[in-house]
Amino acid sequence: MWALDNIDKEAATRLGIVVMNTPAGNTVSTAEHTFALILALSRNVAAADASLREHRWDRGKFMGVQLAGKTLGIVGLGRIGLTVAARARAFDMRVLGYDPFLSPERAAELGIELVDAVPKMFPEIDYLTVHTPLTDETRHLVDAAALEILKPGVRMVNCARGGIYDEQALLKGLQSGVIAGVALDVFEEEPCTESPLFGVPGVLVTPHLGASTEEAQSQVAVEGVGLLIDFLSTGAIRHSVNAELGRSGSPGGRPWLPRSGLAARAARGPTR
Repeated sequence: MWALDNIDKEAATRLGIVVMNTPAGNTVSTAEHTFALILALSRNVAAADASLREHRWDRGKFMGVQLAGKTLGIVGLGRIGLTVAARARAFDMRVLGYDPFLSPERAAELGIELVDAVPKMFPEIDYLTVHTPLTDETRHLVDAAALEILKPGVRMVNCARGGIYDEQALLKGLQSGVIAGVALDVFEEEPCTESPLFGVPGVLVTPHLGASTEEAQSQVAVEGVGLLIDFLSTGAIRHSVNAELGRSGSPGGRPWLPRSGLAARAARGPTR
């Protein structure tokens, strides 16, 4: 994932510090949380739980929908997106996907129908989930204009980054009935303890829990230690988010690093 919120990447790049991430460690946990939210939205789990805890037996109020036969749209078919797709297929869902880096042949092997533009899936999908970083291209990917072409009754999930959905557009879509449900694990501003979406029927929210499992935290730590060991012992750099560091003819394509501290050890090569 792209959990670099607490790192000033530009400052690190100026100082010649390589920043690496651990993209694989939280894949399954985030995909499972995404699917937990899809299921909870479909069966009104949170609202029904709250109602019963208030000593009300509102069984007829919480009619849900099943996933089998529904269409899931996935924007971003990297590790997490593909893991979500596999689980959707196990639930007998049709899967549409958008990712410019996945070939149609590979998508077909995985049971995914590729589209060449995100809006093309909007009229067909019953559910939408996004698994991309927040960039200029993905910010407000779902906005007020999207409400005009989304299939009425769509349910939307975001366990990636806040800001990919325009939260004001989500509110408008819920109020108009175009959107039947929204589940958010991430928000444009975090921590988020106040939002116009809170308290709106059909909204399910969690405080950025996608990678909050014991397994994910352990795997991320192990992966991070492995990256550091490789860097200190051989100078190898993997999963760098600022690999543009001085690719100016350095030997072996190795980014330039200030020859001090840990960087100097890496530049000298393997330790003895």
